[in-house]
Amino acid sequence: ILEQNMEECQVPSSKLGLSDSSTVIKPGPKASQSPVDAITVLRQFPFSSGLQRMSVIAQLAGDLHLQVYMKGAPEMVARFCRSETVPKNFPQELRNYTVQGFRVIALAHKTLNVEKLSNVDRLAREKVESELTFLGLLIMENRLKKETKPVLKELSEARIRTVMITGDNLQTAITVAKNSEMIPHGNQVIIVEANEPGDHLPASVTWQLVGTQEPSPARKETYIDIGNSSAPGGKGYHFAMSGKSYQVLFQHFYSILPKILVNGTVFARMSPGQKSSLVEEFQKLNYCVGMCGDGANDCGALKMAHAGISLSEQEASVASPFTSKTANIECVPQLIREGRAALVSSFGVFKYLTMYGIIQFIGTSLLYWQLQIFGNYQYLMQDVSITLMVSLTMSINHAYPKLAPYRPAGQLLSPQLLLSVFLNSCFTCIVLVSAFLSVKQQPWYCEAYQYSECFLTNQSNFSTNMSVERNWTGNATLVPASVLSFESTTLWPIVTFNCISVAFIFSKGKPFRKPIYTNYLFSLLLTSAVGLTIFLLFSDFPAIYHGMEFIPTILSWRVSILVAALVQFCVAFFVEDAILQNRELWLLIKKEFGFYSKSQYRILQRKLAEDSTWPPVNRTDYADDGKNGFYINRAYESPEQVPKGRLRLDGQAAEQHFWTRL
Repeated sequence: ILEQNMEECQVPSSKLGLSDSSTVIKPGPKASQSPVDAITVLRQFPFSSGLQRMSVIAQLAGDLHLQVYMKGAPEMVARFCRSETVPKNFPQELRNYTVQGFRVIALAHKTLNVEKLSNVDRLAREKVESELTFLGLLIMENRLKKETKPVLKELSEARIRTVMITGDNLQTAITVAKNSEMIPHGNQVIIVEANEPGDHLPASVTWQLVGTQEPSPARKETYIDIGNSSAPGGKGYHFAMSGKSYQVLFQHFYSILPKILVNGTVFARMSPGQKSSLVEEFQKLNYCVGMCGDGANDCGALKMAHAGISLSEQEASVASPFTSKTANIECVPQLIREGRAALVSSFGVFKYLTMYGIIQFIGTSLLYWQLQIFGNYQYLMQDVSITLMVSLTMSINHAYPKLAPYRPAGQLLSPQLLLSVFLNSCFTCIVLVSAFLSVKQQPWYCEAYQYSECFLTNQSNFSTNMSVERNWTGNATLVPASVLSFESTTLWPIVTFNCISVAFIFSKGKPFRKPIYTNYLFSLLLTSAVGLTIFLLFSDFPAIYHGMEFIPTILSWRVSILVAALVQFCVAFFVEDAILQNRELWLLIKKEFGFYSKSQYRILQRKLAEDSTWPPVNRTDYADDGKNGFYINRAYESPEQVPKGRLRLDGQAAEQHFWTRL
């Protein structure tokens, strides 16, 4: 094979007597040799996924005749060729190459007799694409990219189904699915072939089991052979079908289409409309569908899917919400990881801000009971220095590098999220109420008034140098201290520690995000907040007491406050991590109480697992058209098993029965 360097140039149509400009293709300057000097493409009939072919009208340099060349799907091109030019072993040769995973394109040609070049534009496509001479098959090897198998394995381990929707030949698609391990080794493939109703027969569907043939040592591709194989038995099975069969099933066998889709893996020769329809049918089964494509034929399906990923920046990128900069499917698990991490982070921030409001509400309500409030600087310290900075940085954790075999809760009103907020609220309420009541039982406690003898005695007992202002008469005035109180001095550190602890607990890493220590900024701010709160709790500086509006307390009481906050953190962390985030425990609870997924595909999977007659293998079923009594849904091995009024016949017997009924 000689490598040719071709050049294209546009020739004004006026020179050729045509309405549109034509393309001239000629060998480049580095071409070693060429059978012709130049080829002028006078007219093109573009490729269409529905037509599965493309044709051109061309003229060779120095040739007065016009030539028609066609390329396309082999089974389609053969229809437009004269029967005597198509080899008798054409189906066998085609299958021989497609089962090895090769991409096969057929070529055809004929000489076109046209009196004037100007008549070329007025020729109908049907006339041009007729009575062709079959030239042969163009065999191309499209090897799997090195990233494909690891990505498919990662998705499979994460229990994410992968489905192939392609315009290629069905046998080629099955082989590629096997080589890429989309269909695991040892699993069976059942080809579903459906036919339109004929003049005397209703629509039919045939279930043919594909047998696997071990590859020879010389080649490591997977070979498939359609034969009289036995039923799948206990092995996994996968359905494969063409776009034509899908359309027949959609129109005449819609009741069994969901059963097929639950285990459908390969869909070949699919048109753009059929791709979109297939995505929609998966969505009706409550699947969350992601679509990955790179061509204009995928635009409809990319737009229809919940998450469409374009692998090119051409037409497909316009319809899909995501566009990958790398032209392989590595972007799929990356997008899933990032999406799950973003969802978990959003819910974590939501829970944190919700708990922050609840914690503040409980603490403030207890103080209001005593006609007291937190001080301005106490609020400022919690809101700005701790809560604001923590809430802004707790969501910047990166996604965990490995996909989890399950997805996070997708609703704000999920049981885990509601229980998390409720239980943490209960822990907060218990600790704050206990501290609020305990401080009243201390021997040094008193109802603090800013200039009362109790307040002055308390200051002298704890050796502070805070100055006491008196009114102009020189006497102490008994003014209720709405800010300065033992209650606010006790509750503020607990509330602050609680806000910090829930920020840590709700920033859980694995399995959807990296560990919390990898979020360096958040870890630094959280550590600083803990250190600052401890410093304010144990410091004995008058300026801090005056600024934060605290009342000095004994050291043992401050230690008790710290211990109470630590115990609450340990209990809350254990409940969140060991109970609320324990997937095995929740699955056990669901199983014990009989809670199962209400998704349509889960319901179908459970029903099919209990159906001993599914999947059907090596049989043909006919549709019930409601007129001639044909019945579908079961195949019977003998006439004695057929219920009264229902009949299943094959071939000539069905046709004879039809005429008898008529």
